[in-house]
Amino acid sequence: MESRGMNVFVKIEEYKDILDIIDLIQEKIKEAKTIQGKINELKNQEDAELELWKNGIHDVERKVNFIDQTLFEPKY
Repeated sequence: MESRGMNVFVKIEEYKDILDIIDLIQEKIKEAKTIQGKINELKNQEDAELELWKNGIHDVERKVNFIDQTLFEPKY
């Protein structure tokens, strides 16, 4: 579908409306990108916090296993 050389006639009022709509869409795209960035930042913070929890749980588990082995290991 080739559109070169074809003239398109649009009423001035409609043209201005189209420009306004395009500006509005561009603003909404900027807002969406900003929101996406904030969500990504929150996700990264959440991931870091979850990693700390995971490490803490692993540390507690390791200590409990050590205590369990120490207390209940038969001594000869």
